[in-house]
Amino acid sequence: MSYRKIFSVINEHTASTVTARYAISLAAAGKADLVLYAAHAENSDETVLRHTDRHLDHLFTVAFELDIAVTRITEVGNISTLLPKRVDAEKADLVWYPLTPYERYGADLQQHTVHSLLRTIRSDLAIMRAITMAKPHPRRILVPLGKVISDRDHRLVFITELARSFHSQVTLFHLSAERDAKGMPDDITRFREQLQQQDVAVLERSGKGDIGKSITVEAITRHNDLIVLGASERGVLQKLFFGNPAGDVMHKPPCNAILFRSAP
Repeated sequence: MSYRKIFSVINEHTASTVTARYAISLAAAGKADLVLYAAHAENSDETVLRHTDRHLDHLFTVAFELDIAVTRITEVGNISTLLPKRVDAEKADLVWYPLTPYERYGADLQQHTVHSLLRTIRSDLAIMRAITMAKPHPRRILVPLGKVISDRDHRLVFITELARSFHSQVTLFHLSAERDAKGMPDDITRFREQLQQQDVAVLERSGKGDIGKSITVEAITRHNDLIVLGASERGVLQKLFFGNPAGDVMHKPPCNAILFRSAP
């Protein structure tokens, strides 16, 4: 399995150009088609429109010069309604969505666009919090994992494509709240073997205690450039009592971070 068509959402924020650079790299490495997509709210400010169009022009040129089959689509209306329909119509395999500065994934009392898209987009979805443009090519990718890896096949493809695109080393980071946990879970061992079969350089590490803090400390001390998290499977009550580590990391990550959710 590989991606055939990739969508990248573009807006007036610089963060969307960082996210698009990742999408462009995946499209170039996998020879996938690329769609640069923007949805303007009705009566948008002229400054917003101008910045978005400037980003679209620049990114289109970058993709075209890399011989990527690239198109751009601009629509007017609510992106929460328009994007899922367009993704279905274009038969996209992967959608990249940049979190805007005021959006927070996992905010229980605030329904941002990201929450709507998580429910309605029917392809793989990569939600990115871009906090720096200084390292556009991640060399060290941190992948936190629990005891059981859900959606293994889709996650394997995404991690493999990322690592190949940037010639990156991947660290599988097993997190456990159990202080006496021993050894690496079988699921993670098999995942490592599958990545290695795809010629991906892989390390394994483990951590215990508070999950969010462990991820942050690992990323900082090991100089990781990118964190790839799985979307939380906890319900509202579970998040209330046990927290939402993925949401905490995505809110204030120590480096660029991606929340990956496979196609439903």
